[in-house]
Amino acid sequence: MKKSAVVAALALIVFVAAAVLPVATVAIATPPSKYTKQEDVTSKLVKGVGSFSVTVYKLHEGRTMSYESTSQCWSVPSQGGYEYWSELTAKDGAGAYGRYLTIVWGIPGSESRTWKLLSFTTTN
Repeated sequence: MKKSAVVAALALIVFVAAAVLPVATVAIATPPSKYTKQEDVTSKLVKGVGSFSVTVYKLHEGRTMSYESTSQCWSVPSQGGYEYWSELTAKDGAGAYGRYLTIVWGIPGSESRTWKLLSFTTTN
């Protein structure tokens, strides 16, 4: 078989496979419109909000989970503090990763006991 025929056959196989195989897509959640300030997901504050969310949720639900990362975080001033809407990734006790949407209220720089987890839902 000539080299050009082999290349053409491989190209056809790749084309057919791409057309037939399902493609995994990850939907990006859209924050509610009241959250107007986009936070830096690499900041200590946002990582702390994410870690707080997972810690409070796992203690309340009696689950084994660990915070991994935050993909987006938005905030809005609220009742003398801020509400943080976040999309984060956490790992469960079996090592499976899940994506979650959380809402946390708190005052940056204050003790963790003053912070509140308002919502924690899965996106999976």
